[in-house]
Amino acid sequence: MFYTFDGIENARDLGGLTRSDGARIKGGVLLRTGHLGNASAQDLRRLEEMGVGLVIDMRDRHEREHSPDKTVPGARNVWCPPVPDLQAVIPIKSTVPREVREVFHEFYRLLSLHPVAMEAYTSFFRELLSSEGRPVLWHCTQGKDRTGVGTMLLLSALGFDQQTAIEEYLLTNQFAGTQLEAMRLARATEEELALMGEVFPVFERNAQYYFDCIGIEYGTVDNYLELVLGVGPAERAKLEEYYLE
Repeated sequence: MFYTFDGIENARDLGGLTRSDGARIKGGVLLRTGHLGNASAQDLRRLEEMGVGLVIDMRDRHEREHSPDKTVPGARNVWCPPVPDLQAVIPIKSTVPREVREVFHEFYRLLSLHPVAMEAYTSFFRELLSSEGRPVLWHCTQGKDRTGVGTMLLLSALGFDQQTAIEEYLLTNQFAGTQLEAMRLARATEEELALMGEVFPVFERNAQYYFDCIGIEYGTVDNYLELVLGVGPAERAKLEEYYLE
């Protein structure tokens, strides 16, 4: 379910997602969004009223310095950057859509296998497990790639199948569509629209590539969760206790 905020983009609740056995995610406890740097006072009050006690920021150091998160009253803000210097890893300098597509493809390989990314997502789960089921919000800048990967991993840990995880990931395109439409109304050129058509949305091919990279190296996402991220049967049972009903 998407939320509408004054200054927080691509905000949605994982609540209501239903597993094959009928178990579903509780409402209002797992929130994924864009950054909180433009959050209004009303936005922050609303998050406080929702009980958000932990905000996990997946942006790099430059993004955090440029637009620091506004503080949600009563919530801890934890930094877990899968890529500490984003521009050094995915410098989008090309204006050729095919080349931008290739950059994002490589980005998803790094998010799956780079040691720094592995440590960040390990920390992500460590924070979730320490939250004792209280509402948690995690974000990057637009809440799509780094946030999307974290969400797919969390859904996998909660026992959801890969297709469900990818379908939730693709919901970001409802938000991306409004961005592209705004560009059209602002009379962007076809070249600009084609380029941003590779930047704003998310793509099933990247999500699938992410899982494929894990599969090649670790066999299954379950192995990856346990061997790399420290999320084994006991941790998964705790997450289910916290977030499923």
